[in-house]
Amino acid sequence: MYRLTKEEKLCSRTRIELLFAEGKSFAQFPLRIVYRIHDKTTPDELPQFFISVPKRKFKRAVKRVWLRRRIREAYRLNKHLLTNLGNQSIDMAFLYIAGEKNNFATIDNRMKEILIKLNNSLQKE
Repeated sequence: MYRLTKEEKLCSRTRIELLFAEGKSFAQFPLRIVYRIHDKTTPDELPQFFISVPKRKFKRAVKRVWLRRRIREAYRLNKHLLTNLGNQSIDMAFLYIAGEKNNFATIDNRMKEILIKLNNSLQKE
């Protein structure tokens, strides 16, 4: 349940382009999520995501990797909040929009809020 597998990572360029072209988004500072709902291509398809930390705000790769690891861990611990997708799947991009590093507790709380809000919007659709 708390594993994060290769199948959950969004790597396809075409799906990423579709995500930013057709996706919806909202922000919960310091994170912004862009998501796109689509029909499953296989019955066991999982929600896929990727994380982006801007090089413009964080020049050193060490800081970008530090933040990416914290965001990935927050998603791994809270991905169970996405429920009842049915025959649909979701592609997500988590974008870090703050100009400074935040601690894990802040990132984790915002990730929970984002996933709850996303789940509520999925229930309405």
